[in-house]
Amino acid sequence: MGVSIDGFSELDKQAFEAFSPHAADRFYDRVDLVARVLGVEVTGLENVPRGRALFVANHAFGWEVAFAMGAISRATGRTVWALGEHAWWRFPFLRTLAARVGTVDGTSQNCDRLLQADELVLVLPGGLREAVKPKELRYRLLWGKRYGFVRAAIRNGAPLVPLAAIGGDDMWDFVGDAYARGRRWLKMDVPIPLPRRILPIPHRVHLKYVVGEPVVPAAAPDQESDPAVLRTTRLQIEGALHELIDTELAARAGISL
Repeated sequence: MGVSIDGFSELDKQAFEAFSPHAADRFYDRVDLVARVLGVEVTGLENVPRGRALFVANHAFGWEVAFAMGAISRATGRTVWALGEHAWWRFPFLRTLAARVGTVDGTSQNCDRLLQADELVLVLPGGLREAVKPKELRYRLLWGKRYGFVRAAIRNGAPLVPLAAIGGDDMWDFVGDAYARGRRWLKMDVPIPLPRRILPIPHRVHLKYVVGEPVVPAAAPDQESDPAVLRTTRLQIEGALHELIDTELAARAGISL
């Protein structure tokens, strides 16, 4: 395996390989400091399972979900591993940091390896497409035909835990289809987010994260490829996440549901 200019090798994006507890502690110490300055709120930590679990979150632009990961780690004393987009590994130095603090390539093999070791794993099913969605689609889950995380939960007997991220979608006002723009401008299938304003200055928002009650798949491991089971299970976690988001948005508007 070749090693690049930042010392990164293909092996480093695999589960456990490049992880550094010391680097992770230092990183989340800084994340916690920023969280306190910004007044970030994390609730529902009592819902974190003691064993293996797959957190399922909505994706806003950037990696602000690190605030929730840090809070969960501090509350439980456990590492929260993130299944990262394949695009992460194209950026020298950034990928090295990501791997050292617990981000792994988002493959089924990595997910299985982590869950079978009774770890806590975070997945953002919407990926970059959901992260760079236009203002009109804020707080919508753009999961498309992604069922891999549901298969992983069923295959490994892991509960799916909804994690609602509130505020991140209000930070930027993106317009149009970022992927269509990338194909048009660069002739590549990569997103190019375009802010509505000329200067890409983020809005100041209150960030809040809510950990919901676990959704335990009512299926045996050998049902991981059953279309009906997959649809039902995904609808359950999707509905649970939507309910958390809607409840928080309603409360923010002064409406009690």
